[in-house]
Amino acid sequence: MIRPDAVLNILRWREVAVGAGAIGLGLWLAIANYGITRWIGVLLVLGGIAIAREGAVRLLRPRDGDGAGIVDVTERQITYMSGTGGGAVSLDTLAFVALDRSGASAPVWDIADEAGHRIQIPSDAANGNAILDALASDSRIDGGQALSALRDPGRGRVVLLDATPKRLG
Repeated sequence: MIRPDAVLNILRWREVAVGAGAIGLGLWLAIANYGITRWIGVLLVLGGIAIAREGAVRLLRPRDGDGAGIVDVTERQITYMSGTGGGAVSLDTLAFVALDRSGASAPVWDIADEAGHRIQIPSDAANGNAILDALASDSRIDGGQALSALRDPGRGRVVLLDATPKRLG
């Protein structure tokens, strides 16, 4: 009855809708009641704000799932599996992260560790948003810069982290 693409767009907004509902219920409890019920309403408003904010941040991220391969992030390791190859890089030994938009399709994450293991992951791979979540745990990487690099339609390469050892000469 409802088009599948319309259902997907509605589902993208579900966290924002749940947060707005919690804010509305919390405001009603905080304004219309006294005592502990008022404080429960205040806590509900604060929780609703947090849920709605997280939902709004997720709305800004590009959708994933249409590209080649699957991304898995477990135990501080990014693993990419595809029909043409793949690899794994530990977040603890991360040395280089860039987002390359020089191709005609979706941006490609270029990630390497200190040992030189390098993987290139299309940002629209299945579970590709997990890369952004995993990189958010690294204090050396600016999450806002990574998000804006994903959303920027321009071409080129944006280096988010370069801690590779420099050679003399």
